[in-house]
Amino acid sequence: MNGEIYDALVIGAGFAGLTAARDLAKDGKRVLIVEARDRIGGRAWYRPFADTEFSIELGGNWVDPEGNAALMAEVERYGVRLSESPHPEHHVSLLDGVLSHATCPITGDDELALKQVVQEVLVQVRRIDSALPLDRQDVADLDVPLDSYLDGFGLSATLRGLVGAWIRENTGCHESQISALHLMSWIPNLNDDVLALGHTPTHRFAAGTVDLLQRMLDDSGAALRLSTPVAAVTQSAEHVEVRTHRGEVLRARGAVIALPLNCLTDVVFEPALSPEKAAGAAIGQSGAAKKLWALVTDLPPKLLGVGDHDEPIDVFFTDFPADETGLGGDLVVGFSTQERPLDILDRDDMEAAIRRYVPEAGVCKVDGHDWLADPYAKGTWCATPAGLLSKYASALEATEGRLVFAGSDIAHAFRGWMEGAVATGATAATRLSAILAVS
Repeated sequence: MNGEIYDALVIGAGFAGLTAARDLAKDGKRVLIVEARDRIGGRAWYRPFADTEFSIELGGNWVDPEGNAALMAEVERYGVRLSESPHPEHHVSLLDGVLSHATCPITGDDELALKQVVQEVLVQVRRIDSALPLDRQDVADLDVPLDSYLDGFGLSATLRGLVGAWIRENTGCHESQISALHLMSWIPNLNDDVLALGHTPTHRFAAGTVDLLQRMLDDSGAALRLSTPVAAVTQSAEHVEVRTHRGEVLRARGAVIALPLNCLTDVVFEPALSPEKAAGAAIGQSGAAKKLWALVTDLPPKLLGVGDHDEPIDVFFTDFPADETGLGGDLVVGFSTQERPLDILDRDDMEAAIRRYVPEAGVCKVDGHDWLADPYAKGTWCATPAGLLSKYASALEATEGRLVFAGSDIAHAFRGWMEGAVATGATAATRLSAILAVS
């Protein structure tokens, strides 16, 4: 057993865990961060593309400077530079079997139908209070599969395909696997702009997410143990013990559990977590996007491509033009859902998928990461299935004894975003400091 007793153990070195660790350390606490991976960042991972020296984000990437208040406060605190993804100059879509190069590939009737959808969604969104857990609000009727909710509007196949592509880009799963309430809960924090979900993202970290993450870690002065998966967490009235997979026991007066929701059941808790928290964790979240990267030649400049559910790639766009990469082609980023037979690490597969949009395109290199198969993620960013939020939102974030919980998967606002991770990390630090102050 390690003889040191820390004030706080933080399990997980993603945005939530590092925010909590930094804030606890600033409050005078001795903090140890325990991370299963051999790096910090969790589901944010900035590393070189393929066998090149040009780096990309394999996980969390974009920032909303207007809506992401907690994340932008960290950006400003440390003077982190942001850059912007290119704004599309050319468009291509494959919707209901039709290849189009129109900026807006829908008819006037579809535009009117889309406005009616937006108006109805806004009526429902105004019922949501972002400051409260969703199970404490009268919104259970919205916690239904998103596909059934959308099907109720009777949209044309083209418009339904376009809306579906926007949703799959933002959630990483089919509309049947996600709650309408989950997506609606984002909109109050996007200036009530329902169609913000259809906009391509822009702002990103100029030197990668690791730039901010490393600054937060350095500022905390916390001890860090990498490559240290946790097997069990035991708490008594006085302290918390964490047992690693190597059998080492670490002790502290309290702990922050900053693990992805789908990994919570991999840790044995003694005493057991509340039945409600255990039930919510057993349901888990559905985010399972394939985030793909490809070095592509012979594309129209600054291209945005959108496809319906029959296409191997839902959305892709130029994130780094050839003149920025120096690699002899454009670096495009895109998204596909797990049920597609697309191998994002197979050059031929990727070339065939992109050529459905641009027949003359050539794919030179590909890269990506299978987050669903990753044992320390078991999914991408959070997409909650129907029924989870209206039953278990409060339980998932609730403090249990000397354990407080953090992570974007349990955030009230911006659930699944880096913003949500930072906000919950700050809340967790405040809660644990209060516990430690009286015991």
